[in-house]
Amino acid sequence: MVIVVQTYPSPAKADLSKMRVENRVRAILLDADNRLVLIRREKAGIPPYYVAPGGGVEPSDASFHAALRREMREELGGTIQIHRLVYITEALRGADLRVRQLYYVCRLQSINLAARNGPEFNDPARGKYIVERVSLLPTALEKLRILSDDLKLFLIINAFKLFQLPEIQP
Repeated sequence: MVIVVQTYPSPAKADLSKMRVENRVRAILLDADNRLVLIRREKAGIPPYYVAPGGGVEPSDASFHAALRREMREELGGTIQIHRLVYITEALRGADLRVRQLYYVCRLQSINLAARNGPEFNDPARGKYIVERVSLLPTALEKLRILSDDLKLFLIINAFKLFQLPEIQP
């Protein structure tokens, strides 16, 4: 199993055990043509950028997998097959919050953009969420503004390795 953990530097006096943890789940999502499915975010006053689909784990989610499936229904109107956890990042936000992102390699099973239903689609002030499929070639990934930089580097280095896993083959 490939798991990489990236923990951002923390203040010397921070007691991580007392900080609230906010978990988020995201898909490193491959379509039937072996392209990476990303969401292009467009907001006023900010250059466009790409994110892996996913979002926060809610108290009603039975598991991280359940949260990831819910997020894919909301953001893509889609269904996925979850294969494995491959990457974890953690960042500090303020004095009392740790944000943990869990990235799973997934295969897209279906997509219906007309069925997207997350709160972000009802608020024009949040900008546009455009689903795009991009090449896994490092030269293509390097040209994209992918958030975070750590995820971008992880994808450039590991994309082909991840999608050659036996269980991800179509």
